[in-house]
Amino acid sequence: MRRTPHLILIAACVLAAGTACGGKGGDPVTAPPTFSSVMSPSAAPATSAAPSPARTSARPSPAAPSWPSPADCVSYNPNNLTVHYEAGIHEVRDGSRVVARLHGGPGEQIGEQGLALAQRYKRHCFIGRGNGREDENAYVFDYWRDSSGRRTTIPGEDEACSSYDRGNLQVNDMGSGHGWRVKDDDHVLHVFDDESDARDGRLVLAKYSKICSLGNPPDDDQDYVTYGK
Repeated sequence: MRRTPHLILIAACVLAAGTACGGKGGDPVTAPPTFSSVMSPSAAPATSAAPSPARTSARPSPAAPSWPSPADCVSYNPNNLTVHYEAGIHEVRDGSRVVARLHGGPGEQIGEQGLALAQRYKRHCFIGRGNGREDENAYVFDYWRDSSGRRTTIPGEDEACSSYDRGNLQVNDMGSGHGWRVKDDDHVLHVFDDESDARDGRLVLAKYSKICSLGNPPDDDQDYVTYGK
């Protein structure tokens, strides 16, 4: 049988396995593009530095004083104290220095009380001395500083002390020039010449829960020696 030119062409295409038939002549075969998941250092995203903590120039407020300042105190040696009595006054002395004066009769334990109290400390301090009032002593408040480390027994101390709520202390003007007072509701703890003295007194009283008074002054003289515990 004679092969026609058409059949010869088909056979040639089969032998070529599709290399040239039906394609565009001269088009190169290109490989598909490739991608890398590894990033070069230059391609890494830029990160900003952590912000510096904010600075402020504000200064904290100074702490409130813990004791009256300036202090009016008598310093003494608690190991060198003696008691002297004359004309209704028991004086506790360090040598010639008077540490405390307490009213009382010669047969009372007032001197022993004052001595035992003074031996517990190294400073006897006052609020309101020199206030200029006619009844000056009533407006002078005592407190004691710098423990000596001694735990003396004060005779009759339980009867000399009264309790109060130190979280409920109030400072009041008594009006009519009668001065100021620190009180726990109806319990008046002490009277003071002016508001400044009263607030200093409250500062001291807030450290304790009992106020104690020693001495037996005349009715017209409220010259007690006080302390807190």
